[in-house]
Amino acid sequence: MKWERFPRAPIAEALLDLQVTFPSPVDPARLLAFHEGLREGYPKMERRGKWRAGLLVGPEVVQQAVARGSEGFMFRSGDDQRIVQVRQDGYAFNWLKPYESWRALRDEARTYWERYRDFFRPHGVTRLGLRYINRLELPLPFTDFREFVTTAPDIAAALPQGLSGFFMRLEIPHPQGTLLAIVTETMQAPIDDGRRLPFIFDIDIVQRETVDPGEQAIWDTFEAMREYKNEIFFESMTARAKDLFR
Repeated sequence: MKWERFPRAPIAEALLDLQVTFPSPVDPARLLAFHEGLREGYPKMERRGKWRAGLLVGPEVVQQAVARGSEGFMFRSGDDQRIVQVRQDGYAFNWLKPYESWRALRDEARTYWERYRDFFRPHGVTRLGLRYINRLELPLPFTDFREFVTTAPDIAAALPQGLSGFFMRLEIPHPQGTLLAIVTETMQAPIDDGRRLPFIFDIDIVQRETVDPGEQAIWDTFEAMREYKNEIFFESMTARAKDLFR
Protein backbone atom coordinates (compact mmCIF):
# COMPACT_ATOMS: atom_id res chain seq x y z
CA MET A 1 0.00 0.00 0.00
CA LYS A 2 1.16 3.54 -0.69
CA TRP A 3 1.22 5.58 2.51
CA GLU A 4 1.15 9.34 2.80
CA ARG A 5 4.49 11.03 3.45
CA PHE A 6 4.33 13.86 5.95
CA PRO A 7 6.65 16.88 5.69
CA ARG A 8 6.59 17.12 9.50
CA ALA A 9 6.56 13.43 10.37
CA PRO A 10 6.72 12.87 14.15
CA ILE A 11 9.52 10.28 13.93
CA ALA A 12 12.08 10.99 16.65
CA GLU A 13 14.13 7.86 15.94
CA ALA A 14 14.01 4.83 13.66
CA LEU A 15 16.19 1.77 14.03
CA LEU A 16 16.75 -1.55 12.34
CA ASP A 17 18.21 -4.39 14.41
CA LEU A 18 19.51 -7.92 13.74
CA GLN A 19 20.44 -10.30 16.54
CA VAL A 20 22.86 -13.08 15.66
CA THR A 21 24.58 -16.14 17.07
CA PHE A 22 28.28 -17.02 17.16
CA PRO A 23 29.96 -20.22 18.37
CA SER A 24 31.83 -18.07 20.92
CA PRO A 25 31.64 -14.37 21.90
CA VAL A 26 33.36 -11.93 19.57
CA ASP A 27 36.41 -10.30 21.13
CA PRO A 28 35.61 -6.60 21.85
CA ALA A 29 38.93 -5.69 20.23
CA ARG A 30 37.61 -7.11 16.93
CA LEU A 31 34.39 -5.13 17.33
CA LEU A 32 36.45 -1.97 17.77
CA ALA A 33 38.51 -2.81 14.68
CA PHE A 34 35.30 -2.66 12.65
CA HIS A 35 35.41 1.12 13.10
CA GLU A 36 38.35 1.45 10.70
CA GLY A 37 36.09 1.00 7.67
CA LEU A 38 33.53 3.54 8.98
CA ARG A 39 35.70 6.23 10.50
CA GLU A 40 35.25 8.79 7.74
CA GLY A 41 31.44 8.81 7.90
CA TYR A 42 31.13 7.79 11.55
CA PRO A 43 34.02 9.43 13.40
CA LYS A 44 32.60 9.27 16.94
CA MET A 45 32.97 6.14 19.04
CA GLU A 46 31.18 5.15 22.25
CA ARG A 47 31.52 1.89 24.14
CA ARG A 48 28.29 -0.02 24.71
CA GLY A 49 28.22 -2.18 27.82
CA LYS A 50 25.75 -4.60 29.32
CA TRP A 51 22.71 -3.01 30.91
CA ARG A 52 19.72 -3.77 33.07
CA ALA A 53 16.10 -2.95 32.34
CA GLY A 54 13.70 -1.92 35.08
CA LEU A 55 10.18 -0.62 35.49
CA LEU A 56 10.25 2.82 37.12
CA VAL A 57 7.43 4.05 39.32
CA GLY A 58 8.27 7.45 40.79
CA PRO A 59 11.84 7.53 42.09
CA GLU A 60 11.92 3.82 42.94
CA VAL A 61 12.62 0.78 40.80
CA VAL A 62 9.82 -1.63 41.74
CA GLN A 63 10.64 -4.36 39.26
CA GLN A 64 14.16 -5.17 38.07
CA ALA A 65 14.76 -7.35 35.05
CA VAL A 66 17.77 -9.57 34.55
CA ALA A 67 20.87 -8.26 32.82
CA ARG A 68 20.55 -8.20 29.08
CA GLY A 69 22.39 -6.96 26.02
CA SER A 70 26.05 -7.53 25.22
CA GLU A 71 29.23 -5.61 24.88
CA GLY A 72 29.90 -3.60 21.77
CA PHE A 73 30.42 -0.15 20.27
CA MET A 74 28.34 2.66 18.84
CA PHE A 75 29.82 4.65 15.95
CA ARG A 76 28.12 8.00 15.39
CA SER A 77 28.08 10.27 12.36
CA GLY A 78 29.60 13.72 12.79
CA ASP A 79 26.15 15.30 13.19
CA ASP A 80 24.98 12.55 15.63
CA GLN A 81 22.05 11.78 13.34
CA ARG A 82 23.01 8.21 12.40
CA ILE A 83 24.51 5.42 14.52
CA VAL A 84 26.05 2.08 13.58
CA GLN A 85 26.00 -0.37 16.49
CA VAL A 86 28.15 -3.50 16.51
CA ARG A 87 27.69 -5.95 19.39
CA GLN A 88 28.70 -9.43 20.46
CA ASP A 89 25.14 -10.51 19.71
CA GLY A 90 24.26 -8.43 16.67
CA TYR A 91 24.07 -5.21 14.73
CA ALA A 92 21.79 -2.18 14.66
CA PHE A 93 21.43 1.01 12.66
CA ASN A 94 19.73 4.10 14.12
CA TRP A 95 18.48 7.19 12.30
CA LEU A 96 17.55 10.11 14.55
CA LYS A 97 15.43 13.15 13.74
CA PRO A 98 15.22 14.56 11.13
CA TYR A 99 14.18 11.31 9.45
CA GLU A 100 14.71 11.14 5.70
CA SER A 101 12.92 8.10 4.24
CA TRP A 102 12.49 4.34 4.57
CA ARG A 103 14.65 3.79 1.50
CA ALA A 104 17.52 5.81 2.95
CA LEU A 105 17.30 3.99 6.30
CA ARG A 106 17.04 0.53 4.71
CA ASP A 107 19.81 0.99 2.16
CA GLU A 108 22.39 2.41 4.56
CA ALA A 109 21.49 -0.12 7.24
CA ARG A 110 21.91 -2.93 4.72
CA THR A 111 25.31 -1.63 3.57
CA TYR A 112 26.78 -1.77 7.08
CA TRP A 113 25.00 -5.00 7.94
CA GLU A 114 26.70 -6.69 4.99
CA ARG A 115 30.05 -5.37 6.20
CA TYR A 116 29.29 -6.70 9.69
CA ARG A 117 28.23 -10.09 8.28
CA ASP A 118 31.34 -10.44 6.12
CA PHE A 119 33.67 -9.19 8.86
CA PHE A 120 32.40 -11.39 11.73
CA ARG A 121 30.72 -14.34 9.94
CA PRO A 122 27.77 -14.99 12.30
CA HIS A 123 26.20 -18.45 12.16
CA GLY A 124 22.60 -17.27 12.02
CA VAL A 125 20.21 -14.37 12.49
CA THR A 126 17.78 -15.14 15.34
CA ARG A 127 15.74 -11.95 15.62
CA LEU A 128 14.81 -9.02 13.39
CA GLY A 129 13.55 -5.74 14.77
CA LEU A 130 12.23 -2.55 13.21
CA ARG A 131 11.35 0.22 15.63
CA TYR A 132 9.92 3.71 15.12
CA ILE A 133 9.67 6.08 18.07
CA ASN A 134 7.15 8.83 17.29
CA ARG A 135 6.87 11.99 19.39
CA LEU A 136 3.62 13.84 18.78
CA GLU A 137 3.42 17.36 20.20
CA LEU A 138 -0.32 17.67 20.88
CA PRO A 139 -1.80 21.16 21.21
CA LEU A 140 -3.35 21.91 24.60
CA PRO A 141 -6.03 22.03 25.81
CA PHE A 142 -7.88 18.89 24.73
CA THR A 143 -10.23 16.56 26.61
CA ASP A 144 -9.42 13.11 25.20
CA PHE A 145 -6.30 11.57 23.64
CA ARG A 146 -8.64 9.97 21.11
CA GLU A 147 -8.98 13.34 19.45
CA PHE A 148 -5.52 12.47 18.05
CA VAL A 149 -4.71 8.79 18.70
CA THR A 150 -7.38 6.08 18.61
CA THR A 151 -5.12 3.51 20.29
CA ALA A 152 -4.99 5.27 23.65
CA PRO A 153 -5.71 4.76 27.38
CA ASP A 154 -9.35 4.56 28.43
CA ILE A 155 -10.67 5.74 31.80
CA ALA A 156 -14.07 4.69 33.15
CA ALA A 157 -16.62 7.43 32.48
CA ALA A 158 -17.49 7.78 36.18
CA LEU A 159 -13.87 8.62 37.10
CA PRO A 160 -11.99 11.91 36.72
CA GLN A 161 -10.70 12.10 33.15
CA GLY A 162 -7.50 14.06 33.75
CA LEU A 163 -4.11 12.30 33.53
CA SER A 164 -0.80 13.47 34.95
CA GLY A 165 1.01 10.47 33.49
CA PHE A 166 0.54 6.99 32.05
CA PHE A 167 2.42 4.08 30.49
CA MET A 168 0.68 1.60 28.18
CA ARG A 169 2.14 -1.43 26.37
CA LEU A 170 0.33 -3.60 23.82
CA GLU A 171 1.54 -6.72 22.02
CA ILE A 172 -0.31 -7.25 18.74
CA PRO A 173 0.54 -10.35 16.68
CA HIS A 174 0.13 -10.04 12.94
CA PRO A 175 -2.93 -12.13 12.02
CA GLN A 176 -1.31 -13.71 8.96
CA GLY A 177 2.34 -14.18 9.89
CA THR A 178 5.10 -14.37 12.46
CA LEU A 179 5.45 -10.64 13.14
CA LEU A 180 4.71 -9.15 16.55
CA ALA A 181 4.06 -5.45 17.14
CA ILE A 182 4.98 -4.06 20.55
CA VAL A 183 3.25 -0.70 20.91
CA THR A 184 4.28 1.48 23.84
CA GLU A 185 2.64 4.79 24.71
CA THR A 186 3.40 7.40 27.32
CA MET A 187 3.38 11.16 27.79
CA GLN A 188 5.98 13.70 28.84
CA ALA A 189 5.74 17.00 30.68
CA PRO A 190 4.06 19.86 28.76
CA ILE A 191 6.35 22.13 26.77
CA ASP A 192 6.14 25.55 25.11
CA ASP A 193 4.76 27.21 28.26
CA GLY A 194 2.10 24.54 28.63
CA ARG A 195 0.74 24.86 25.10
CA ARG A 196 1.85 21.42 23.84
CA LEU A 197 1.96 17.93 25.32
CA PRO A 198 4.54 15.42 24.00
CA PHE A 199 2.90 12.03 23.38
CA ILE A 200 5.21 9.07 22.67
CA PHE A 201 3.88 6.44 20.25
CA ASP A 202 6.55 3.75 19.99
CA ILE A 203 6.09 0.90 17.48
CA ASP A 204 8.53 -2.01 17.63
CA ILE A 205 7.97 -4.82 15.10
CA VAL A 206 9.88 -8.04 15.81
CA GLN A 207 10.29 -11.48 14.32
CA ARG A 208 12.02 -14.33 16.13
CA GLU A 209 13.00 -16.88 13.52
CA THR A 210 16.47 -18.22 12.68
CA VAL A 211 17.62 -17.51 9.12
CA ASP A 212 20.90 -17.58 7.24
CA PRO A 213 22.76 -14.21 7.46
CA GLY A 214 23.03 -14.02 3.68
CA GLU A 215 19.40 -14.62 2.80
CA GLN A 216 17.39 -12.06 0.81
CA ALA A 217 14.46 -13.14 2.99
CA ILE A 218 15.84 -10.89 5.74
CA TRP A 219 15.14 -7.81 3.66
CA ASP A 220 11.82 -9.10 2.39
CA THR A 221 10.84 -9.47 6.05
CA PHE A 222 11.93 -5.93 6.83
CA GLU A 223 9.65 -4.70 4.03
CA ALA A 224 6.74 -6.60 5.61
CA MET A 225 7.66 -5.19 9.02
CA ARG A 226 7.62 -1.67 7.66
CA GLU A 227 4.19 -2.29 6.12
CA TYR A 228 2.82 -3.57 9.44
CA LYS A 229 4.35 -0.62 11.28
CA ASN A 230 2.68 1.79 8.87
CA GLU A 231 -0.67 0.04 9.23
CA ILE A 232 -0.54 0.42 13.02
CA PHE A 233 0.55 4.05 12.82
CA PHE A 234 -1.92 5.26 10.19
CA GLU A 235 -4.88 3.35 11.62
CA SER A 236 -4.13 4.84 15.05
CA MET A 237 -3.88 8.49 13.95
CA THR A 238 -6.99 10.62 13.53
CA ALA A 239 -7.42 13.22 10.80
CA ARG A 240 -6.66 15.91 13.38
CA ALA A 241 -3.35 14.24 14.25
CA LYS A 242 -2.37 13.85 10.60
CA ASP A 243 -2.99 17.56 10.06
CA LEU A 244 -0.24 18.23 12.62
CA PHE A 245 2.26 16.43 10.40
CA ARG A 246 1.40 18.10 7.10
